[in-house]
Amino acid sequence: MSEARISIMQVPFDTLTRSQIIESIFALLDSDTQHHIATPNPEMILAAQNDPEFLALLQLTTLNTPDGIGIVWAASAEHDPIWKSVLKLALLPVKKPRTPLPERVTGVDLFLDICHHASQTSKKIFLLGAQPGVAEKTKQVLETLYPQIQIVGTHSGSPSPFEEEKIKDLINDVSPDILFVAYGAPAQEKWIARNLRKMPTVKVAIGVGGTFDFVSGQIRRAPLLLQKTGLEWLYRLYKEPTRWKRIANATVVFPWRFLTSK
Repeated sequence: MSEARISIMQVPFDTLTRSQIIESIFALLDSDTQHHIATPNPEMILAAQNDPEFLALLQLTTLNTPDGIGIVWAASAEHDPIWKSVLKLALLPVKKPRTPLPERVTGVDLFLDICHHASQTSKKIFLLGAQPGVAEKTKQVLETLYPQIQIVGTHSGSPSPFEEEKIKDLINDVSPDILFVAYGAPAQEKWIARNLRKMPTVKVAIGVGGTFDFVSGQIRRAPLLLQKTGLEWLYRLYKEPTRWKRIANATVVFPWRFLTSK
């Protein structure tokens, strides 16, 4: 989407600020074409290394935003010697490195920004995915936050191909402009790639992972200080120790794979 893109382990990222991303998305909503937007994080980049289909999808999206402080670090360390890259990584909680990526843009923040602007521009939204009842609860929270928002439908369902026809019909019946898909990566990205053209009113489709769980209150987000210092993962490890393997992938395996691939 942006003129300048950078690549981290073959996954492209757009060098835009958070406000520029929102401006770009709402320009896309007024275009005559459909657009798939992704929010790659370190786990997704690792998964893409072993999944050629997923990697190809991330390379073909209209816009990729950096969801994770590890992505910002990797962008800053691309051309550094190993020792300097490791030093930058160690200093991340106290010093943001200079990087071509202006800032980290989490999936939750992007979701809320889009919903806020959609409420001011009469754009219609559909919420797809998460556990039963979570999308509906998310809708209720958003309607409280943004009274003018138009959420025209919710559905949990699954990314199974056997449900695609039913889900496609549900979405087409209410003609949304924006579709959020919360099936987790890479299932949500593959679902969008298979089905976007079958839903002609949808101008922008975005995979949002566990965002509905945070917005609905199913999972509490980390305190703002930990978010700003890039230590949100530490809070999630404390609250959800069973996620240790996923957190280790993002905080240990990803930096190692990045450093050894340079």
